[in-house]
Amino acid sequence: MKKKLVYTIVVIFILLALSLVSILTQTGGEGKKKTITIPKGYNAKQITEILYDSKIIKNRHFFSLSLRLLGQQDKLQAGSYLLSPKMTNISIIRKLKNGKVLPAGLIKATFPEGTSIYKMGKILEKKEYHYFDKFQKLYKTPINDKLVSEYHFLNKIKINSLEGYLFPDTYIFENRLKPEALAKIMLKRFSEVVIPYWIENATATKYNLHQILTLASIIEKEAQKAGERAIISSVYHNRLDIKMALDACPTIKYALNDPTKKVYKWQLNVKSPYNTYRNRGLPPGPICNPGMESIKAAIYPAKTNYLFFVAKKDGSHVFSKTLKEHNRARRAIPTR
Repeated sequence: MKKKLVYTIVVIFILLALSLVSILTQTGGEGKKKTITIPKGYNAKQITEILYDSKIIKNRHFFSLSLRLLGQQDKLQAGSYLLSPKMTNISIIRKLKNGKVLPAGLIKATFPEGTSIYKMGKILEKKEYHYFDKFQKLYKTPINDKLVSEYHFLNKIKINSLEGYLFPDTYIFENRLKPEALAKIMLKRFSEVVIPYWIENATATKYNLHQILTLASIIEKEAQKAGERAIISSVYHNRLDIKMALDACPTIKYALNDPTKKVYKWQLNVKSPYNTYRNRGLPPGPICNPGMESIKAAIYPAKTNYLFFVAKKDGSHVFSKTLKEHNRARRAIPTR
């Protein structure tokens, strides 16, 4: 009797383990994301075959078992989905159940604040945008006269690229939309959000829009804590006022062809107009596309006497008025 009970428990345990494995296991393993279309009227078995044939899943039985265990056999919805072989069965099922899909040919891309045009291109590549590589090149593409005529705020400033002017936000657009057309959508958003604020607050600063965006882009890269933006801005304003070099590490990363996560001493000598260790004043233009909070901080810096800051491990900073204080802080706080 005891042997039978032990046997039953073992069998139950194995079944539970298999069930858990079937739900949580990765499906097809390595591979790129693919857009998978589920036609209307397809049942669970037919959907499983589509996923298997597309190499999104590698085990039909585990996927079918997951459907049964979760009670989702009849709840999968038709549509086009972006799926990855690295997804778990439960992740795929949840996505097919929710039915949150875009019409075929549309892309939804979110660009976080502080994303450079190059990194926007990387995001677009993951979204399978057809012209992601051409979009990346916009960071070094001169502005054409037609674009300047459409957006009056570009007309007053001589700029070499759209870096800083492509407002970070969520956009939905056609996969075959040309990069220039996508840039226009983002410029329009910039004109809707940034320009009205700039018109109302331009008199609060001695810098022009391009300079403010350049400063805001550096602040965006430096400030990991929202409450420090205005203080970091004050440091750079104070340095500019006394014609001291900005010494901003994010500008070094922008100047390098293959930047490292940490800026090393030998990299500070890179020959580039964006190197704020070698060149005094602001760099030629923004190093990323800043959000509104950093733009506001660039216009309205905190009132401080700080000239230096050093980062702590949690992303916050210690601010100092003198080089002596700064060196003391550097020795006391391990940098990231």
